[in-house]
Amino acid sequence: MKKTVSLILTAALCVLAVPADAARDLWAEYPWAAESVEYCLNNDIISGDENGDLDLGANLTRAQMARIFTDAFSLDETEASPFDDVKTTDWFYSYSLSLKDSMPKQGSEFNGGEYVTREEFAATMVKASGGKAADSYSVTNYNFKDASDVDDAYKNLLETAVTNLYMLGDDKHIRPKDLLTRAEACCFLYRVIDPAADKTPITGSAEVTLEQALDWARDKGAEQRYIDVAPFYWYYGEQFGIRPEVMYAQAGKETGYGKYGGAVLPEMNNWAGIKIKNPQGDRTEDHESFPTPEDGVRSHFNHMSAYIGIAPIGEVHDRYYVVKTIAWAGTVKYVEQLGGRWCPDINYGYEILDMIDNMKTY
Repeated sequence: MKKTVSLILTAALCVLAVPADAARDLWAEYPWAAESVEYCLNNDIISGDENGDLDLGANLTRAQMARIFTDAFSLDETEASPFDDVKTTDWFYSYSLSLKDSMPKQGSEFNGGEYVTREEFAATMVKASGGKAADSYSVTNYNFKDASDVDDAYKNLLETAVTNLYMLGDDKHIRPKDLLTRAEACCFLYRVIDPAADKTPITGSAEVTLEQALDWARDKGAEQRYIDVAPFYWYYGEQFGIRPEVMYAQAGKETGYGKYGGAVLPEMNNWAGIKIKNPQGDRTEDHESFPTPEDGVRSHFNHMSAYIGIAPIGEVHDRYYVVKTIAWAGTVKYVEQLGGRWCPDINYGYEILDMIDNMKTY
């Protein structure tokens, strides 16, 4: 009988390590998982059978999930009573005990042979990795048409998985009830174990020159006010250690390249849609005003500094202090993470990256 392949997290548990070069032919059906699978192969997170079969399309059982998370996150056995349906002779007995406190839904039975859904895996992964449940379910609700299908026991943990970019949807659907495949498990784990993978830092030196940014802005038909503040972005970028092209692209997105046209008025010198301390809605008066265009740029950087966790420069606006009270304040290190935080749309950061990529061509 053909052996099934288990995802494992230590070399000692490998059945047979599959060389990455040999495995590439096996993931042709899963190009979206190629980087994650290669990472998992190279780090002994996944192994193949004697035929080199990774079974990436096969579903994951709860017992296998328990083994993965126990090894990946160094979980200890709990002192809770064992599950009624797990025998001490079962290979996953100790793993079931280790996972018990991380399971959002607990009963008297473990049902180790059951296949795991996407929602259960994501929510359990957040708890097992030490993550906290989000305070709301607003980002998932905003971004996915089937968000209401998620089990109540998983919702706030799933929100954490979404805002941390562990769990990505497909065509505005998150498919919570679908059974998880081994390829998907690799992707989820890769994003938790190596959160910097395939991410774009907000901090660092400029990768775009001021001259490139000015040519880009003019070519986009930007208002003169947006072109005029570009030097301030490159000046404060150096002062803060934040990449100026990230901030300038964001300002372009938020203001329509200086055209505004929404609740925020040009004379408010608010380049990033920053709100007041206690907004009542999305009216003009719900947004901050700054005395000069340069002060608005500096305040934009100060606002971002609360997200990143670096010191502001000069006097800060009231909304800065509001951001500092949020649980994730100081943890937003990558452009991709701005989605779901600066803006509820999880594609927000990716759209800024598209603008930066275009800016680099000038």
